[in-house]
Amino acid sequence: MKRKKIWVTALILFFILIGALYYMHYASNIKKEEAVRTGIPIGKEYIKEYYRADFIFKSYDYIGSYVNNTIYLIGYIKGHEGHSISIAYDFEKKEVLSVTGPDWFIDSRYPKKNVPPF
Repeated sequence: MKRKKIWVTALILFFILIGALYYMHYASNIKKEEAVRTGIPIGKEYIKEYYRADFIFKSYDYIGSYVNNTIYLIGYIKGHEGHSISIAYDFEKKEVLSVTGPDWFIDSRYPKKNVPPF
């Protein structure tokens, strides 16, 4: 009888642990989706303002907050589907950190970034 109690207790603890892990994973996914949803319009507006182009969102790459607060919004410029553009977006500050892509696109930035001389 005592052995049965130990197994039942262990089984209950196991299910509680699985439930807690599932909830943490679910909450993490909700946080990612919210960050991406808020970042897409900010990234599109940034591209429109500084590159005078239309950004089409395809996917994202999430760097967990244990490293930094960056989401990479990946897509392309309307009319240039074969060229990938990536927007580094800080979801805590809600601002674009940088844009990467082909040289012809990066060089089209207006106004040009002021880079201090060495």
